[in-house]
Amino acid sequence: MMQNKSNLLVQLSVGDLQQLIQEAVKEGLQKINEVIQLNPKTETPELLTREEVAKILKVSYTTLFHWNNSGSLPAQKIGKRVYYQRCIIMNKLNTVA
Repeated sequence: MMQNKSNLLVQLSVGDLQQLIQEAVKEGLQKINEVIQLNPKTETPELLTREEVAKILKVSYTTLFHWNNSGSLPAQKIGKRVYYQRCIIMNKLNTVA
């Protein structure tokens, strides 16, 4: 199936182009603000590295690995790096203490 593609050539002044861009950006920002206002409590959790968690809990990387595999201390990977949520680490400390 062939689609008829046609190009439209419009001549604008620099000022008109700047105004169009500003209006488009303004509309986009308004949409983002509406989403943020609908979900005000969408905070990203603070992430800790394996090294930081190992120091806080005074355990080895191997122990962290085993806890992650057993599900007792879940980790999340971002790319090739492993991170732990601070709130989960603090809960682990409070339950052990």
